[in-house]
Amino acid sequence: MRLHRISLRAQAGTATQAFGGQGGLYGLGRWHTRGQLIVYSSERLSLSMAESIVHLKRSDPLEPFVRWEIEVPDHLIAPVPALPAGWERDPKITQAIGDRWLTARTSAAMLVPSALVPLERNCLLNPAHSDFELGWVAAGPVPFVFDPRLIAS
Repeated sequence: MRLHRISLRAQAGTATQAFGGQGGLYGLGRWHTRGQLIVYSSERLSLSMAESIVHLKRSDPLEPFVRWEIEVPDHLIAPVPALPAGWERDPKITQAIGDRWLTARTSAAMLVPSALVPLERNCLLNPAHSDFELGWVAAGPVPFVFDPRLIAS
């Protein structure tokens, strides 16, 4: 499965930075709590863009971003887990699911619905899994510029 990732160039200038999961050690996300190696990616570049924009503040300068593509073998991707009603409103639900998955190391990747666009999917990558390979990186870093209208006040 071809997946997309958009990140700040300063934090993802190399494949190791982009797919090492270090950001999860310092911050929490929709599908993990602080202290976990994890990489977020999306099935579509447009969803990756939306997932990035949601974290930008209108007062932030638009620092240089890059995009990456990674080709994860389908047999290493766990399917979307069964989610309880209200999962999109309570990050603690999804963080618990993600933390269990990361700790169990049952797969190198897991498909999950986007809280922004629940009919589309993100893919979590577990760089600590024994099957995970940086050799899957298919493209990047490629400069990515957001249309300023997307974050205009």
